[in-house]
Amino acid sequence: MESKSCSNKTGPRLPRLPRNVRDNIYRRVLVVPHPLYLYTQGTSDKVELFAPDRPARWLALLYTSRAIHDQAVETLYGSHQFVLVDTARSSQAALLQSFLRLIRPANVACLRHICINFPAAVVVDVTDERRTTGDRTGPSMLCEDELRGLRLIRDKCRGLTTVEMYLHNENSRGVVVAAAGQEGEMSRHVEQVLAEVDAEFRAIGSWKKKVIVRLYKGPLTPEVAELMQSFGWVVLPGK
Repeated sequence: MESKSCSNKTGPRLPRLPRNVRDNIYRRVLVVPHPLYLYTQGTSDKVELFAPDRPARWLALLYTSRAIHDQAVETLYGSHQFVLVDTARSSQAALLQSFLRLIRPANVACLRHICINFPAAVVVDVTDERRTTGDRTGPSMLCEDELRGLRLIRDKCRGLTTVEMYLHNENSRGVVVAAAGQEGEMSRHVEQVLAEVDAEFRAIGSWKKKVIVRLYKGPLTPEVAELMQSFGWVVLPGK
C-alpha cells in the first residue's frame, strides 16, 4: 500500500468538482466493504495485504495527479479498519512498525481505526516485587514487545479515533488467569495490566478515542468486565 510518486497528468474533470463530490467519488472507488488485513509471511518483514473484495486496479486513482493523490489517501487510510494479523513467526509490534514505515508519516496521520490483539500480560508471582521492564521505575505486567507496540501507536498514530483489541485464548492468560484467583493481590494484578494499556491510549493526542475490546474466548468474569468498562472501554462479543 505504499504511495508512489504520481504523474503530473490529471483527470479531465475530477479536480474541478466540488470537494464533497470528489470525496464521494473517492469513497466509491477506494473503500471496500470489509477491514484490511495486514500480515507478514515467514521471516520476511514485507507487509502483505489481504482484501478479497478490492477491485482490479484498486489504487489507480492515486496515481492520476499529486492533488488527487493527497486528497484520496485521506479517504483510503481514514475510512478503513486496519487489522494487524500477527503470526507465530512475527510479532505484532514488528508488523506495526513495518506498516507505519511503509505508508510514511503523512499517511499514518490519516489512520483512524486500527485493530490489534489485546496486549498480552505476563503471569507473574505477585509476591515478587523485583520485576521491572525497560526504563520503568515500577513493575510492568505487559510483555516487552506488547508495550513497544502500544507505544508505537501512542507516538505515531495520533489521529486515531478508534482502537479495537481482540481478546482470545492466546493472549488472555495474563488477564483471565489473574482474575480467577482470590480477591486481593490477583485483582490488583489485573487492574495494573488494564491501567497500563489505558495509560498508553490516553497519551494519543487529545483523548477522544473509542476503545473496543472484542471477545473471542467467551464472556469475561464480571470483575474484569467492570474494570474494562471503568476505563470507558466498550466490551463486545467477537463478530
